[in-house]
Amino acid sequence: MSEQNKIIIRKLYDNAYNQGLIGIIDEMYSPEVELHIAGIPEDPFGPLPIKQLVTMMRTAFPDFHTTIDELIDSGDKVVACVSFNGKFQGTFSGHSPGENLSWWKRIDIYRLYNGKIVEQWGDRDDYTTLQRIGVAVPKVKDERPLAREAGRL
Repeated sequence: MSEQNKIIIRKLYDNAYNQGLIGIIDEMYSPEVELHIAGIPEDPFGPLPIKQLVTMMRTAFPDFHTTIDELIDSGDKVVACVSFNGKFQGTFSGHSPGENLSWWKRIDIYRLYNGKIVEQWGDRDDYTTLQRIGVAVPKVKDERPLAREAGRL
């Protein structure tokens, strides 16, 4: 079953991300999918936030392309290490640097059940991506305590 799950994830990136076939997201995701993705607040349910995310990416980077660097499967989960690249054509915080070629990496973890994505985790480096498209990103002091300072080993 895990090889079939990898085929589903490949199809997602090829069709939705690379070709912009947003409607396929409804076919691939369970209506009750739970999402845990950086930039999407409150861990929503349902495929709509994924459709919005892909649409936003394709609007800001109309020529962008996704490359699957690695797919790892284990039981009902597939880990996808992917690279995105494209020319930024959108605006962000008043910036519109259309000549900047950008690329970024993302790691997505999918849990599948009966051929549908039922849960997804995603992480990416927004800080570096913003720098690459020309947005001046101020340094932020991370106030989280280190594990030892918080009483954990």
